Amino acid sequence: MKMVDDRDVVNDIVQEVFIYYFEKLQSGLAVHYLPSWLIRATINKCTDYLSQRKKHTQLSTANDLATDEETFDSTSDILRQAITKLKPVEMKLIILYSEGYSYKEIAQIAEINFSSVGKTLSRTLHKLKEILKRLNYEMY
Repeated sequence: MKMVDDRDVVNDIVQEVFIYYFEKLQSGLAVHYLPSWLIRATINKCTDYLSQRKKHTQLSTANDLATDEETFDSTSDILRQAITKLKPVEMKLIILYSEGYSYKEIAQIAEINFSSVGKTLSRTLHKLKEILKRLNYEMY
């Protein structure tokens, strides 16, 4: 819900992930660390969905949404708008961090080096702050 914000799409994505998981089981492939695999597969499906949606969104509509302050009903809407402007990897890091995962868990789920999680996350948080400033929103 934090990435997609559409309950019907979220239900479809969860269903697709479990179908994909059961297909892997049927083919005889083993999945190690099931919780991490499910989280990573779900994030990847959400990223794919957002990429496809971006391709189909007209540029003028996106610009109107980004500049029209009346479209933001709450802080969460503003944060969602800002998060969607991040790269998929950055989006994963922010969401996993906001969910309270440790750096080790984030590295495993996002499939990045443990040693680079802190620095990458710091840069991503700074980038998110700059995006929020451009949206004329200050969190502090």
